[in-house]
Amino acid sequence: MGRKKSEGKGERADLAGGAAWALVEQLWRRAEDLAILLLAVAALLTFLGLAGWTRGALISPWSELLRRWMGWGAWSVPLAALLAMGGLVRRRTVADFQVPWLYVVAGEGLLVSLLAAHAALGGLSLEAAESGAHGGLIGWAIATLVAEPLGVGAAAVVFPASSLFFAALLLRGAFPLLRRGWARRSAGGAQIPMPIAQAAEETPAPSRSHAPVKPKPIRRARELPHAFRKNFAVPKTPQEKPSKPIVRDRNLPPLDLLEAGQLSPVSAKEINLAAGIIEKTLADFGLPVSVVGFRTGPSVTQFAVQPGFIEHRGANGQRKRQKVRVSQITALANDLALALSAPRIRIEAPVPGQSYVGVEVPNRRPSLVRLRPIMESEAFLSIASPLAIALGRDVAGQAVAADLASMPHLLIAGTTGSGKSVCITALTTCLVMNNTPEDLQLVMIDPKMVELVRFNGLPHLLGKVETELERIVGVLRWCTVEMDRRYRLLENAQARDLQAYNRKMRRRKGGETLPRLVIMIDELADLMMMAPDQTERTLIRLAQMARATGIHLVVATQRPSTDVVTGLIKANFPARISFAVASSVDSRVVLDTPGAETLLGKGDMLYLAAEAPSPVRLQGAFVSDLEIERVVEYWRKAYQMENGQPAHAPPWEELLARQAVIDEHDEIIEKAIALVKEVGHASASMLQRRLRIGYPRAARLMDELEELGVVGRARAGGKTREVLIDSESDPLLNGQAPPED
Repeated sequence: MGRKKSEGKGERADLAGGAAWALVEQLWRRAEDLAILLLAVAALLTFLGLAGWTRGALISPWSELLRRWMGWGAWSVPLAALLAMGGLVRRRTVADFQVPWLYVVAGEGLLVSLLAAHAALGGLSLEAAESGAHGGLIGWAIATLVAEPLGVGAAAVVFPASSLFFAALLLRGAFPLLRRGWARRSAGGAQIPMPIAQAAEETPAPSRSHAPVKPKPIRRARELPHAFRKNFAVPKTPQEKPSKPIVRDRNLPPLDLLEAGQLSPVSAKEINLAAGIIEKTLADFGLPVSVVGFRTGPSVTQFAVQPGFIEHRGANGQRKRQKVRVSQITALANDLALALSAPRIRIEAPVPGQSYVGVEVPNRRPSLVRLRPIMESEAFLSIASPLAIALGRDVAGQAVAADLASMPHLLIAGTTGSGKSVCITALTTCLVMNNTPEDLQLVMIDPKMVELVRFNGLPHLLGKVETELERIVGVLRWCTVEMDRRYRLLENAQARDLQAYNRKMRRRKGGETLPRLVIMIDELADLMMMAPDQTERTLIRLAQMARATGIHLVVATQRPSTDVVTGLIKANFPARISFAVASSVDSRVVLDTPGAETLLGKGDMLYLAAEAPSPVRLQGAFVSDLEIERVVEYWRKAYQMENGQPAHAPPWEELLARQAVIDEHDEIIEKAIALVKEVGHASASMLQRRLRIGYPRAARLMDELEELGVVGRARAGGKTREVLIDSESDPLLNGQAPPED
């Protein structure tokens, strides 16, 4: 029984303590309302006491105290209380209200100067000051401090002059307010001023009719309760300059060819307003959270949202606290976008390595990310690789760079206009800015015919930018042949990769080094539609084996579906970039996770590194046409090239010519040529037996071999024909005619 009584007393004590704590919380939330009420009562009672309309044990001594110390200035006390009350009311109704401290100090200075001036002009009488005349004791004390070293006459001049100065400061702030109030009164409406950007967005479009249109009242700025107001300070954007000056090779173009740019900062007003709206919106849905920080990037601002606790009472009356689930926050992404008037909102839940959820809100004025500042950043310079590429800036505005050699291949996907071609252009510009044509060669494939042709004539480029679909498959085949050739060279030199091979070749006298080869493909979907089997087989073989030979792929597509980005292709491209896509299904195809469907476009992307567990949001670097022209013109002049002329003859022309001849003849003509060169004689029965074909096809092959000059004419008695070519010659390319008898 005693235990039950003690338990009952403990429960009642807990309930009483909980009620007291709830009362304290309610009073704290209403502290501003109580302050407004107390200021109003204090101003009214002080005014009545000074006017002599009421007396009491507290009011009468208070009034006498004010008269003694301030004289006639005692009437400023109820006025100050009313102004403070008006400031609190204004703060509750306007989210961006700030106290004009300059005018507050100017008002106090004016009051003190007038009290001292009155005391100086009254002869500095202490008896009169104690009786409440001539500015009271405060005015007498301040006037005495100046009159003792300078004299009473000087004090009578100094204080009126200071009064005029402080009065001018007050009038300077009062005139604009009077003009705005008179303008609103003349317009006939009590419209509340608002930011220029918001007013421009809400201004209705002009009507086409001649009838006057009644202007809609401008909507009041968003109001936030005091509990959800924030006071974050936005730090200044530091200029990313390396600690040491950049020393570039004389053979490389200077960075002055590229334009420098700075990020436009986001105002503290926008940051605090968005943070308060996030907290209030989630609180309206019963999810208490707190915004504990933010990171500002070029296009979005990421707010750090820390989940709170939901308190509820159990069946036994005890209070329990339950943590807000992350899934509950992510489910309200559309509601947050509606409250923030944002087109799309992405929620990163949670941020890797952090104990908060990241809510990424688009900036009203996105910044343009230039290539040069990223190439001058510490993140880019710390990558000791000639294939370092500048990707962009993250949600914190920090530069992000990567090494293409360690990727070793890159897959880019996104809808039309999302920024794929701009990304490839920036990557190409970054590579040619840091590599000479002897160290780097480019193979560029552009089925769209307009994006990459600006690099024609670049010394790094093998031939021209290939735009014809019939030739592109042959170019990819040549890349596999070049890969096999490089592997044979590495095998002979006993080197495991291109870097080791070049190191050995430099030690030998007369050794020829191999340049790195980067293959850029701007649109994969067209190739997969024309020749899916050949394209997929070639890309997979290159992606699997080309890394050691210094060959790297950068492939882009605007249709990231499973029939274009197949499983084998995706498995060999661990590093991927996804721009804005149409649906979460496309995002899963590229990144194996949703999120790319919420991107904003125009360079907004998700970058998934080969070793990263989750993608990182970036704003891609932008390179203008003028910058590209400068870089290409620099290399043209350096190598004395004519405008638009290729630096090298395309090495795949021989392979394309061979393929064209093979396409014109029988599909097994190449096998027949290799067979007769190996055997040393030719006959229809031998071709029929060795190639496992019928006699009519074998006889037709013999006629084609005779036309190509591979074998001689038929002999009497059914003898085998003579082979007219040696093992080194190729009749499909030299076009030899059959010898005449």
